[in-house]
Amino acid sequence: MKPTIRNFTPADLPAVLKMNNHAVPQVNSLTPNDVLWFADHAAWFRVAELDGKAAAFLIGLTEEASYDSEYFEWYTARYAKFLYVDRIIVAGWARRRGLATSLYHDAARWAAHHALALAAEVYSRPPNEPSLQFHRNFGFAEVGVQPVENGTKTVTKFYKQSP
Repeated sequence: MKPTIRNFTPADLPAVLKMNNHAVPQVNSLTPNDVLWFADHAAWFRVAELDGKAAAFLIGLTEEASYDSEYFEWYTARYAKFLYVDRIIVAGWARRRGLATSLYHDAARWAAHHALALAAEVYSRPPNEPSLQFHRNFGFAEVGVQPVENGTKTVTKFYKQSP
């Protein structure tokens, strides 16, 4: 079944929190207030549904966002125009069904329409091998590494020019 991709709504809050916080430590945890902040400030906050249930989501911010994040600030120091994918999460029950690819294609179309590159990072210490491989396969170039969280973790930085 093909997913339905739509904008985040407040009714998605419980599902988004559950998906995100089950994905820790591959991503940082979120509180309800964090999710609502993204809903107000993200340029792109989309949810993929399967069978009427939220099954995945992608949060993207442009370089203009006022986002206090060492991960995001790495890009703003180096690039002028981009859509930063803060996170993309797929629920465990919905994996291997093309949702991450569908969400990324959706975001890439929007970014291209606005002449924005795509920027993302993935933990490489501890490694998130499925996500690292996904980003390589999707055509992202590795453009750097960044020690984060006082050197306890490392992320690989990815960047993809819009067509």
